[in-house]
Amino acid sequence: MSTTSPQSSAVIFDMDGVLLDSEPLHYEAVRIILAEQGVDFPLEDYFRYLGTTLTSTWDDLCDRYPITMPFAQFEARYNADVLAHYRAGAPLIRGARELVEQLREAGVPIAVASSSHRMWVDAALKGAGLSDYFDQTTAGDEVSMGKPSPEIYLKATEKLGVDPARCIAIEDAPAGVESASAAGMKVVLVRSELTHDLNLTSDWQVNDLTEFKLTWLSEPSADLVGAA
Repeated sequence: MSTTSPQSSAVIFDMDGVLLDSEPLHYEAVRIILAEQGVDFPLEDYFRYLGTTLTSTWDDLCDRYPITMPFAQFEARYNADVLAHYRAGAPLIRGARELVEQLREAGVPIAVASSSHRMWVDAALKGAGLSDYFDQTTAGDEVSMGKPSPEIYLKATEKLGVDPARCIAIEDAPAGVESASAAGMKVVLVRSELTHDLNLTSDWQVNDLTEFKLTWLSEPSADLVGAA
């Protein structure tokens, strides 16, 4: 049985909910804006939008709720709020910095593939002190179709110059898991309070990034693990 060495593999991280514990601030930003529109937006309703683009999120929200606010006004408000939090430094997921450093030391190419737009990605990584670690980053405004389309992961692997089939994606959201899987990648699912009860399937599942095993990089295949 052949194996793949860590040096010939790559790891691609989603950003929100994987590197940064930032999903709560995204939810709160949307909740406040919708409250001003007279819309009650409980946390469980936010789950469906994890890992998706802002445009697709707003389109769906407008279909489901009586919202009169123009998208441009919502986008400006939401962007300003989230950007301020990113610049201030969103908290890291447990084990994120340590894993990124371990992968760098092992010579593993690493990248970010985030549905957030470029300004957010750059501000978030800088605010968290992670800007200098990644070989490449790909943002949501660089693709025509957001997650769950595989386009963003295919673009990320193209930038790295690696075969998607020899890569591991680390995700936390249904759309992201589907996107990475459709790109032909193996997937590590990071469980969180927001996604713990969702029925997701991945190659491996972890509670935080301290549980990531470097040996996974050399495994030619893995048994799929379904959520309970």
